[in-house]
Amino acid sequence: MFAKRIATILLACSAAGLAHAGEVRIGSVTGITGPNASTGAEGTVLVTNYLQMINDKGGINGNTLARVIKDDQYDPKKTAALTEEAIVKDNVVALVNAVGTANTIAVMKSGVLTKHKVPLLGVFSGADAIRGPGSEMIFHTRASYTDEVMKIARLSSTLGLKRVAVLYQDDGFGAGINQSIARAAADYMFEVVAKAPYKAGETDFSAHVKQIADARPQAIFLMGVPDAVIRFMKAYEAPTGAAQIYTLSFVPAKLLSDSVGEKKVRGVGISQVVPNPNSVTLPLAREFQAFLKSPYGKGISSNPTNFEVYLNIRLLTEAIRMAGPQPTPEKVTKALTSMNGYSLAGYPISFGESKRTGSHYLDIGVIGAGGRLNY
Repeated sequence: MFAKRIATILLACSAAGLAHAGEVRIGSVTGITGPNASTGAEGTVLVTNYLQMINDKGGINGNTLARVIKDDQYDPKKTAALTEEAIVKDNVVALVNAVGTANTIAVMKSGVLTKHKVPLLGVFSGADAIRGPGSEMIFHTRASYTDEVMKIARLSSTLGLKRVAVLYQDDGFGAGINQSIARAAADYMFEVVAKAPYKAGETDFSAHVKQIADARPQAIFLMGVPDAVIRFMKAYEAPTGAAQIYTLSFVPAKLLSDSVGEKKVRGVGISQVVPNPNSVTLPLAREFQAFLKSPYGKGISSNPTNFEVYLNIRLLTEAIRMAGPQPTPEKVTKALTSMNGYSLAGYPISFGESKRTGSHYLDIGVIGAGGRLNY
């Protein structure tokens, strides 16, 4: 559904050329194609349409907002160079909604953000490795993977599930996950009975399923990207006395249900790093729902992943507004840093001079009827 719209967006971005007077550019370097393409498709359209909505209402401080998108195909070898291209060639004032631990580590190691003093707001990764030294220009709006793993482990332990199997990606992302699981196992006294690694882009998960099933776990932690989780679940046939399955926040419940079948995924627990997007009490959620019901939100689903995308672009446009009529990367960074105890339509955000994680929200949702996530 979104393939033609994304192709049109990419074509428009590639033809954009130099920034025009009164135009403020926002960059995204992400896997438009590759193993995460299906997960990010709606988010790509969402951001572009949101910026169009802002422009149709007069822009910000007399400026129009333009989108620059670079497709790294979820390949860390390409991310840093494309990030520098967006900064140097396309003159973006900030980047938003990055995806991938290894990709973000590659950007950090290149030093490109620090060199050009350009902020990156919102990374769809909770790895501790992208929150330490070298990450000063990265502003996070989600809890860490350690936080998510500990939340899952706490619930699993409460349910008396002491034999745990883990599926993880064999890279920096997975290494961080394994460290978090080792800490959780010590704190909540469970045994890791199987650890099944997979390579990014791997498509056959039959061996991983067999390894995990043979270990007879009581709980399975699927600590992989959405494509890997979907492929594992397709191959997995729950035995008698099936294990409780948990996965991480960036796996969309509806996509998992539609891809695998509602019956197989009902009851799967997914950690959450943003509030329920259908909340009627949170003003930001009501605002998101109004956007989805408008012409700009046509075809975009109401799910936590898209809500996180919305939260990030909404927050960035506020920082651009605060940066004044002539925003620069430095001014946008200053605006983000000043958001200490800030309320984004009722949602608390708290950055600071040495604080780059603005939210620690956590919950666990359970997939129910129709692939609906309940929490």
